[in-house]
Amino acid sequence: MDQAAFRESFSQPIGSGGAYGPPPYLYRGVEDIVVAYEADRGCVESLLPPGVEPADEVPVCLAWGRWIPFSTFGPYNEAYVMVRVILDGQRYLYQPFIFTDNEIPLVAGREIWGFAKKLATMKRSSGGSGQPFGEQMLFTTERPAGQRIMTMSIVCDALADPDELDALPVLSMRLIPNAEEGKPPSVCELVRLDVNAPLHVSADGAPMLFTGRASVSMDAVSPVDPWHLLAPTKVLQGWFGVYDFDLNNGVVVKDYLQDFELWAAHAAAGAGAGAG
Repeated sequence: MDQAAFRESFSQPIGSGGAYGPPPYLYRGVEDIVVAYEADRGCVESLLPPGVEPADEVPVCLAWGRWIPFSTFGPYNEAYVMVRVILDGQRYLYQPFIFTDNEIPLVAGREIWGFAKKLATMKRSSGGSGQPFGEQMLFTTERPAGQRIMTMSIVCDALADPDELDALPVLSMRLIPNAEEGKPPSVCELVRLDVNAPLHVSADGAPMLFTGRASVSMDAVSPVDPWHLLAPTKVLQGWFGVYDFDLNNGVVVKDYLQDFELWAAHAAAGAGAGAG
């Protein structure tokens, strides 16, 4: 491979077979179920990196069930939870967990922004396939298939005001292990991603955003996928909306590798274990 082809390689494998090209990545007609709820502070704090704190005395989380009919990466589903947090005086939505069912957005999300994506089985339904249709939209997440991790539902009772939803930047933990034993990670940083997501508009000019009776539950107590640590203590509100947006590069807002005391303590702990 010549140097020009090597330099132009954006993702693995290098050359023309890269998994994905550079941003922006286009998303159109994305359909989201979002349920806001309160969660246990101690459990939430156990999932936050150093310096990141819940923004509310009683932590507020937002569970997402997403169907993507069109994107640069192809169609797919996603399920994730956001926590409303604060870092250095700035409020964010921090994402501890996210599932997808498409390998390309999985590798792109992990490598570019640090989204902690895993493959899972997701399904959205309001009936059909031999079952009666109903007013509830149901979104289920299983990993592995047969073990329910999260269940969401909503009834679109009324139009909603878009101002009800937090327009906060997303914060994610980008972590890449070191190939050499005993060394700090090669990358360990918090990444900010700003997303402008205009709503679709119906024929009467109203935004395609609805609110109504909603539920969310974290169904399995799984040490492999510990979403139960973000189980709701009180459901606040639910929404269903249809969006377009583009995903662009993020911005590094904290580099943990520059925290020399953090890694000095890590090295000391490792030396102590070796001596034992």
